[in-house]
Amino acid sequence: MANPYYSTYDFPTHKQGDTFLGVIFALTDGNDDPIDLDGALIELITAAPHEEILTTADGGGLTILDDSSEDAGRFMVDEQIIDWCPGSYGYEIVFTFPSGKKRTYIVGHWVITK
Repeated sequence: MANPYYSTYDFPTHKQGDTFLGVIFALTDGNDDPIDLDGALIELITAAPHEEILTTADGGGLTILDDSSEDAGRFMVDEQIIDWCPGSYGYEIVFTFPSGKKRTYIVGHWVITK
């Protein structure tokens, strides 16, 4: 039985120092309607011992694509150089909405090789 609370996404293995080409996610509610991301803070947070954070704040590596009706509920992990230490990173993507509601919608792993 699938967990309705969050989805799992494992990033493809990535070589340290190479440019990650980005990935787009689309969030929908239980009725397949897009979740309104306007004003939300989104953070990709990795677990210890390799703690890293990507965020929508201040160009921190995530971007909300919620500018048009066809982009509703969509955000992306931006194209960027990932220079994290080699290792296996467990991560979660946490959303904090303007109302104060906080929700983890995506979890997974990302392996960085040397």
